Amino acid sequence: MMQHENLLGEILGLKTIKEIYFQDYQGAVKSLGAWGGDFVLASGDKNTPDYFKEKGFKVVIPYEEMVY
Repeated sequence: MMQHENLLGEILGLKTIKEIYFQDYQGAVKSLGAWGGDFVLASGDKNTPDYFKEKGFKVVIPYEEMVY
């Protein structure tokens, strides 16, 4: 996941979404959509939604619900 994110960042000449918004996050964060931060995919555990909600993101959809 991070290899793809880093490769696209290099090709596009942009910082990764993790570098911009989530430097303190322990897991991986990958941009989805048009690389504007509108959607991200994050690896993590059961506490991951709390991290993003504390950052002000009101909508956090667990993987199981997103791909169902």
